Amino acid sequence: MTQQYRLLTVDIDGTLTRPDGFISSRTVSTIRALQKRGLHLCIASGRPPQGILLVARTLGMDEFGGYLIGFNGGLLMDYASGDVLYTAALPDEALPVVVECGRRPGHAVFTYAEGCICTETPDNPYVHISHQRNGMPIRAVSDFLSQIPLPVPKCIISGEPNTMPALQREVAVRLYGVADAYISDPYFLEVVRRGVDKADALARLMERLGLNHHQLIAAGDGHNDIGMIRLAAMGIAMGNAHPDVRRVADVVAPTAEQDGLAQVLEKLVF
Repeated sequence: MTQQYRLLTVDIDGTLTRPDGFISSRTVSTIRALQKRGLHLCIASGRPPQGILLVARTLGMDEFGGYLIGFNGGLLMDYASGDVLYTAALPDEALPVVVECGRRPGHAVFTYAEGCICTETPDNPYVHISHQRNGMPIRAVSDFLSQIPLPVPKCIISGEPNTMPALQREVAVRLYGVADAYISDPYFLEVVRRGVDKADALARLMERLGLNHHQLIAAGDGHNDIGMIRLAAMGIAMGNAHPDVRRVADVVAPTAEQDGLAQVLEKLVF
């Protein structure tokens, strides 16, 4: 069965990582075994590249090479060479809408620039979740619009989970034709350039490698993973995924806490 597949693409949070943020030894060994059998590995995340590098090293990219998709598809990078193969920035005209929404009570807005998380609200607990995940320092700015370096790859609006669906609809309408908005975690709304998503970056990578969707495995748990799961011949949704994600998948794995990804992939290895 492994002969059919040539590219394995995996999300990080909620797919590779358990609720405690760690990747189990079982998952690591299974993915390394697939790479030894000749599969290319691509890690596709909403994180900035700095937040993906430790995961890449853990999964063996120093030995096998591979590819990184960051910013929900706004960046495609060759891990071995460090070359950026594709990048797409959020249009500047989207920023006033994003910032206005992010300044509402109970919300925050931040972006990644110059190796830092830039925000007007450095004490916000959701900003600190990004800090913990990515290992990037937080840089406080007094005025987001005038002080962040442009262009930005994406912006994140954070807030209580019950507010995110309505905010997503509002941002999508106000920025129609300019930007797209994805709920990547229940408390994160990620705003990127129109048409940018993991599936788009993945299609660019497959064209570069001379592969097609019949040779692709893709696994994820969030709304921002739906496109790549649909694209793949074997689309895997985690048991902890949103029902919308599970509905489009070919396989629903057990949860990340149960090493669900490893359980499915082991059938390709052993």
